[in-house]
Amino acid sequence: MKVVRLLLLICASLVLLACSQQELIDKLTPKAESAYAQKLFADLRAGHYDTVKEALAPALRTPDIDKKLAELATPFPAGQPKSVRVVGANTSAVSKNGGPATTRYNLTYEYEYAGSWVLANIVLKRDETGLQVVGLHTEARSRSLEATSGFSLAGKDARHWAFLALVIVIPLFCVYAFVMCIRTPNLKHRWLWAIFTLVGFVSVSLNWSTGELGFRPLYFQLLGAGVLQNGYGSWLMSITFPLGAVWFLWKRYTLLKAAA
Repeated sequence: MKVVRLLLLICASLVLLACSQQELIDKLTPKAESAYAQKLFADLRAGHYDTVKEALAPALRTPDIDKKLAELATPFPAGQPKSVRVVGANTSAVSKNGGPATTRYNLTYEYEYAGSWVLANIVLKRDETGLQVVGLHTEARSRSLEATSGFSLAGKDARHWAFLALVIVIPLFCVYAFVMCIRTPNLKHRWLWAIFTLVGFVSVSLNWSTGELGFRPLYFQLLGAGVLQNGYGSWLMSITFPLGAVWFLWKRYTLLKAAA
């Protein structure tokens, strides 16, 4: 029963995290550039290709640009979308040799239609010449990005369940070792040991949506485990070996055995 409650608590926390994540994306979205991008996508959907071409960087205005724009417009169904939201926003600025800065805006939108969705990505570049489009991409999808990459226990195999259990157990084990360290009498370098108990080494990660495993030998992590979602991408869980906790508990065992 306690395990079920703990899983429900984790799921509720993930839902709250997703909500706050959308708020963070909205705050990071440059408002003027986003409005400009959405206007261009509206022109693309409506077939106003001349307007879109005027916004493109010269390198993108190839002889077959009309055909390419038509292909980019194909994923959009007829009619107005039920909703449009920003699902990715990244802004970066670079200045070479102390000259004027060049700013890039990488914006991704999700358009919801009846029974279908479209992901639309645009990359804008602002420099001394003004604002230009340097990248465009659209993709039709049968499910929303949130549904595709969301956290769900349905249909998961033993590997997923084992990984989820370790993500829960390893931090608890590290905290247990930390408390035991604080409570162990006559321990030299207590606070160094205490910090050591909270750190895990060598990372194994799991993409929750795809089941893909990753391995990083030169890696350390606080509390030995973590969960991360980049924007509306897949959830990524990582675990590390709690070397500090294991080492200390063995040292504590030997100390207590010697003192007995």
